[in-house]
Amino acid sequence: MASSSSITLATMSPEGALKLFENGAVLIIAGVPPGTEFGIDQSSFLVGEDFRGVKMIPEGVHFVYCASQGPYGDAAPRVGFVHFFKRGEIVVREWDNDKEELKLRIHDDVVGEVGRIRENLKNLDRFLAPFDYDGLGKWKKLTGNITAETVRRLAPDCGVVRNTVELLSCSDKDRPRGDSTLSANSTRLAKIRSFMNEEELLPNLKSIPGTAPRFTTLPLRCPKDATPAEVSQHHMDSIAAVEQLLQNSEAAIFEEIQFSFILFLCGHSIESLNHWRKMLLLLSNSEKAVEKYRNFYRNYLTVLQFQLPELPVELMEQTESNTVYLDVRSLLLNSYQVGITSVAQSLEKSVRGTLLWKFEGLFDEDPEDMPTVVEL
Repeated sequence: MASSSSITLATMSPEGALKLFENGAVLIIAGVPPGTEFGIDQSSFLVGEDFRGVKMIPEGVHFVYCASQGPYGDAAPRVGFVHFFKRGEIVVREWDNDKEELKLRIHDDVVGEVGRIRENLKNLDRFLAPFDYDGLGKWKKLTGNITAETVRRLAPDCGVVRNTVELLSCSDKDRPRGDSTLSANSTRLAKIRSFMNEEELLPNLKSIPGTAPRFTTLPLRCPKDATPAEVSQHHMDSIAAVEQLLQNSEAAIFEEIQFSFILFLCGHSIESLNHWRKMLLLLSNSEKAVEKYRNFYRNYLTVLQFQLPELPVELMEQTESNTVYLDVRSLLLNSYQVGITSVAQSLEKSVRGTLLWKFEGLFDEDPEDMPTVVEL
């Protein structure tokens, strides 16, 4: 197979197309109503009467989704699944009319059905849309570290990715409350702690088992039992939280960064975007961590070049309220400070060109970034 970055539908030779047809994976879909939006990765279209799936799918992770269309052109939220397609694999899904989503095709002879489909592939060819190779190069840059094991480990148990997960109701005991033991002298400490750990202010809502992506539980930047002096240290540098995050496997966390991003990018998963942003917050605010985990951060800054331009418009603005911009600014500063200069310059140049972000005065000491001293 030719290099993925060099293949396009417009330039593909008949011989190359035949090879991709024979070696590529196939997605067979039954019962999707005409006019439904169908997408695989970042390519989408409205299906017609004869649509039965996609052929020539390259080996690797892909996100497949459908979105029902209303009578007045309004679209339902995307509902999809993520799958690591193997070479020559045939994947079968069918439309669930009640839930308006794709589901596993379950019956007594799944193996036999796949065998019959394989024997009949050439006759099905005209009903199958070709995979869009024009966008494969960019997709590989967004997903290059995701493996079949990553998908198995992180995808929801139910196999379906929705834009929001269904939540169990919150009991009264799980509702957040202020700490009645705090004295007036500890008000500043409480503000700093809550600023770093905003999730403490939210109800302890839990998703219905099996419906949410199985992301890593992120460590608090500031432990709940931290002393005032420790709170100041965690505020200035989140090295302790980063060490806890990366202690088991740097590779697994890097895979999770890419996986959570594509679940948001293609599936519009709000939980996945929030998880990605929380990891960005932790990883961006520690000069010591950049120094200790240089190779990890080199890779991280590189993948951010491809992720950041895909963010929604509201997260692209260069404002003091855009936490993504502020975290990237901190990450660049920390990277320059420890000497990871070339990859930091590459990221800065990239976001300047794609997002029009500028970082004037990056090395000027900002009063807001000064160490916070907690008085007892």
